[in-house]
Amino acid sequence: MCVSMAPARFSGTTLYIGRRDHPAHGLIHVLGYQNSAANLADGPNAMLLHLPSARPMTPDNFISVGRSETILSRMVDALRPVAPAAPGSMDWMGGAPRGAAVRVFDHDVYTVLLAEDATLIPAALSRVPHRK
Repeated sequence: MCVSMAPARFSGTTLYIGRRDHPAHGLIHVLGYQNSAANLADGPNAMLLHLPSARPMTPDNFISVGRSETILSRMVDALRPVAPAAPGSMDWMGGAPRGAAVRVFDHDVYTVLLAEDATLIPAALSRVPHRK
């Protein structure tokens, strides 16, 4: 779920979460997120999307799919139902100890602040262009 820093309207949210045994990288976790956002504020605004256990994500984890408005719905259509995992068999993502860095980078039309600790975001906002 996302929230905004100032008034905004979000609609058409689609979320995809999956796991895949990748031939080169082993078990990978995939998150697809898409929505339409309308800024209702008088000035710049920000959408915040919480990614739990975002360790050890980097800008390389953000993959552009271009301007395809149907990629997630096509992925959903292609899925076959699978049985749920047995209780206690979920392989939760682990990770290295938390760092203190906030990565700031552009991804498509967005400027992304990737932080393991949300309390570090206010100090990193000076690295976002003022117009955004």
